[in-house]
Amino acid sequence: MSKHQEVLDYLQKLPVGKRVSVRSISNHLGISDGTAYRAIKEAENQGLVETRPRSGTVRIETPKPSMRLEALTFEEIAKLTDCEVVAGHQGLKKSFKKFTIGAMTKANIGKYLSKSGLLIVGDRTAIQRLALESGNAILVTGGFEVTEAIKELSNRIQVPILSSHFDTFTIATMINQALSTMRLKTDIPNVENIYLDKDTYGYLQETDTVRDFTTLMKKHNHVRFPVVNAHGMVVGVVSIRDVTEKAKSVVISQIMTRNPLTTLARVNLSHISQKMVYEDFEMIPVVQPNHLLLGVVTRRQVMEALQDSQDKAIPSYSDNITSHLKEGRYAYNLEVSTSMIDSQGNLAQGAMVELLKEVGIRLLTKKQHKNIIIEQIVLYCLQAVQLDDHLEVRSKIISHTRRSATIDFEVYQGMHMAYKATLSVKLK
Repeated sequence: MSKHQEVLDYLQKLPVGKRVSVRSISNHLGISDGTAYRAIKEAENQGLVETRPRSGTVRIETPKPSMRLEALTFEEIAKLTDCEVVAGHQGLKKSFKKFTIGAMTKANIGKYLSKSGLLIVGDRTAIQRLALESGNAILVTGGFEVTEAIKELSNRIQVPILSSHFDTFTIATMINQALSTMRLKTDIPNVENIYLDKDTYGYLQETDTVRDFTTLMKKHNHVRFPVVNAHGMVVGVVSIRDVTEKAKSVVISQIMTRNPLTTLARVNLSHISQKMVYEDFEMIPVVQPNHLLLGVVTRRQVMEALQDSQDKAIPSYSDNITSHLKEGRYAYNLEVSTSMIDSQGNLAQGAMVELLKEVGIRLLTKKQHKNIIIEQIVLYCLQAVQLDDHLEVRSKIISHTRRSATIDFEVYQGMHMAYKATLSVKLK
């Protein structure tokens, strides 16, 4: 086992909330500070640890896999809405497709019922029976009791009945918000959506030679490959720069870059894109939690996928904030809405950061820059801004090179400057 993997295994066994540091790990395991640092960064990428401003690096609970929209079941609906399952428990694993509010008459409701649907209804026994007979699950709101005959039908056909003390409007709102949240999670591109399988891209064993690298390069037309050990675990990366002027008999393990940055398949692309731009990586191996190689993701793939994902069906928090920006002749204008204020009724600083970030991206996009990575925002709040206030955002590029840019912002409320800010970005 490599020292890198030894650190990862050590971190996995730590209790949640335990603080770790480069020095403590290097002393405990008898390894160099550099190896400990790289392993901690990899653990952070895998979701094992998190660096917090005041607490330092701590062990965190590994996040559970997020639910996908296409896999939503009645059991998950019950959990999301905090409903009680009163009958039809055997049907909880069935997939959920849509929900309908049963506010129409018995004669008209038939066309709204479909198998794998959910009907939100009150104490209307005839409608409940009709829904169940059509393969529709039912959610009884208002805390009304369900008759024994309806429960018996539900158990017999294995279609669940849920019950809640909330009213119909509240339940419908909760389900709609949950569906929107999961749809947004589904729309966010992850590494698993684009990575190339290891056999498609190609990889080397650590016992292979430069001659094997040359053969693989000609076969797959790539100039860098992940390197695995006898167990299939990633131990390095080798590129054409490493093999240049080396004898064909030289073993790959002698010239490869050890303990490379890797990523899990569930990591989102924006996170990986930042690492690739900052560290100037062209390729990153994709691994399982036990470090077994799955494939690779390239910088070109990541950037192209991020461009394609801009047009999302469900608006995010950022989309809701920046949709209020109106481009004028010399500046951007906006009116402070309820989605931008904090608990005291003032414009939230986080909302202002989102607005300035969007203005900066639009400004640089006009100059044909497509891959823009935010590096730093410095924001000065000069006066409070309230709900319904009108703001004017003035911006200008004060520094611009091939790889970076700095933008200066002045935000005015009438004749008074409310905010002053600078934004630094990386360009690729």
